[in-house]
Order: sequence, then C-alpha cells, then structure tokens
Amino acid sequence: MTYKLLLFGTDLKEVLNFGSNPGNLKLFTFNDSLAKNKPIVFVLHGCVQNAEKIEELSDWKKAAIKNDFVVFYPQQKIINNASACFNFFSESDINKNGECLSIYQMMRYAIDTLKIDSTRIFLYGASAGACMSEVVCANYPWLINTAALCGAIPYRTYVGLKAINLLGKTEIRPAKEWGDLVRNQNTFYTGKYPRIILAHGTEDFVTDYGYAAEVIKQWTNIHGITDQPTDGVPRFGNNDKVDLYIYGNGKQKAAVMFYEIKGVSHQLPVDVGEGEKQGGQDRIFSTDIDFFLTYYIVKDFGLMK
Repeated sequence: MTYKLLLFGTDLKEVLNFGSNPGNLKLFTFNDSLAKNKPIVFVLHGCVQNAEKIEELSDWKKAAIKNDFVVFYPQQKIINNASACFNFFSESDINKNGECLSIYQMMRYAIDTLKIDSTRIFLYGASAGACMSEVVCANYPWLINTAALCGAIPYRTYVGLKAINLLGKTEIRPAKEWGDLVRNQNTFYTGKYPRIILAHGTEDFVTDYGYAAEVIKQWTNIHGITDQPTDGVPRFGNNDKVDLYIYGNGKQKAAVMFYEIKGVSHQLPVDVGEGEKQGGQDRIFSTDIDFFLTYYIVKDFGLMK
C-alpha cells in the first residue's frame, strides 16, 4: 500500500491511502516526523466542525510538541452528513463497518507506519466525535488504551431516525442493559476494555447532562465496577466549576473518571493563555473557565513528561 501526505493549513498534513476507507472519511496528522514508537492520540471533532476547528479549541498540538506524541484527526465529509457529524447513530457506520472501519484502518496505518505499540493509542472526542469514539471502543476495545469523551451519550443510545430524540432529554436504562450493548459487539471477547474519561457540562442541552450518569453506568458495567464514585476531588484544580469523580476498585483504581463542569453547556472548557496549564481558544463551542481540559486529559492518559 502507498501512503501519501498532503499539506493542510500550516502544520496539519492530510494522509491519503490509509486503507479502503469504506466510511469515506479524511485523515490529518500532526507531529509524525520520525515518530517511531511514540504514543498516538486520535482527536475526533463535533458537528459543524473539522480537524482545524477541533484543534483550535482543544490545542492538542501544544501538548504533542511538549510531550512528544503524535496526533491524528479523522474528519467527516459533508457528503456523508450535512452537519459534518460522525454518524454514530447509523447501523452502517457503528458495527465494524463504514466510518468505524475507516477509523480502525487509520489506527492500523498508524501502527504499521509509525511502528507503535498497539496499547499506546488514545481517543479524544467532542460531542458526535465523543460518541464515535465510543463506537470504536465498543468494536475494537483491544486497540484503545483510554478514551476521553466530552459531551457524550452511551453507545447505541439511538440508532437510525430515533437519533432525532437526542435533544433535551435523557434515555435512562439499567447499567447491565447499557453494558450489553457494548459486549454484544464482541460476544467472545474476554480481554480488557479501554479506560473512560468523561467530561460533561451541567447545563448541556444538546447531549443532555443526564446522559453523564448513563455513560458512567455503561462503562462501569463493562469494567465490572460500581457506578457510584469510589473517590473524588471537589474543586478540582482549585476551580469552583470543576468536580472530579473516580470509579474503580482495588485492581482498577480509575477505570472511569468524570469531570463535572458546572454551569457550562455543550462546550469544551479552556483556559486561554500561554502558561503550562493553559491552552485552547474561547469560541462558540468552548468557554474560558480557567480550566484547560486537554492539559488534564494528557495527564490522565499518562502522556505528560
């Protein structure tokens, strides 16, 4: 297979021919020069965004340069979805097929060309990108170390036209029922599932804030742990708007983590500035609350030098 790179903007490069690409997605990368055996973070954008926009808000390039890892940015095409959302609700994209399979091929490209350990792949997604990250975790759990989900709903909450019911209300189900939706993707799989880091604003009306509890139920059930926090840090980072909850047991002390962002809607928390713990931009899908979420996710991923 031939791999070809095209320049995108100033420093993101488009990767062509990473596979058969059944989902018809684009792929961009940053900091991949001589990147042998480095960790890789896949960053998935939200609706009405693209690779450049999610990078502008989340500022993963800054973390990649400082901590020496590679970033890949899958990107939706308007021809697939008029709002540029990843199709996390489409049967043709969420079962080792379509867009899900395209992202798997991107990961195989990364493993094969950058010669990385397959346990060093991390996912970060916002909104529809967070939901598609769960799709990948459910279908290919053995490839993902940890996934960070910003404003997500559980995997397979809605499929098909029922996705229109997403706005403004929460679908509540028992934890085992949520967990079975993930387990059914790999009936005979007995290996580890990815750690999950969730961030959700308490005023979110798009992916309703109530879904935070349902996502926690789904993934704690997958890990076989309680959906009640076993540890926590109020006013995390000395910020009145952030509480951290941790879910685990003796063997899995932080299998699931939840950053509750108080008073924030469907937006990424940032802290605009040049300081070590600062980054991101204050835009329509982000808000400056003096808390740069990406910085803390890098720490939670174990990538900070």
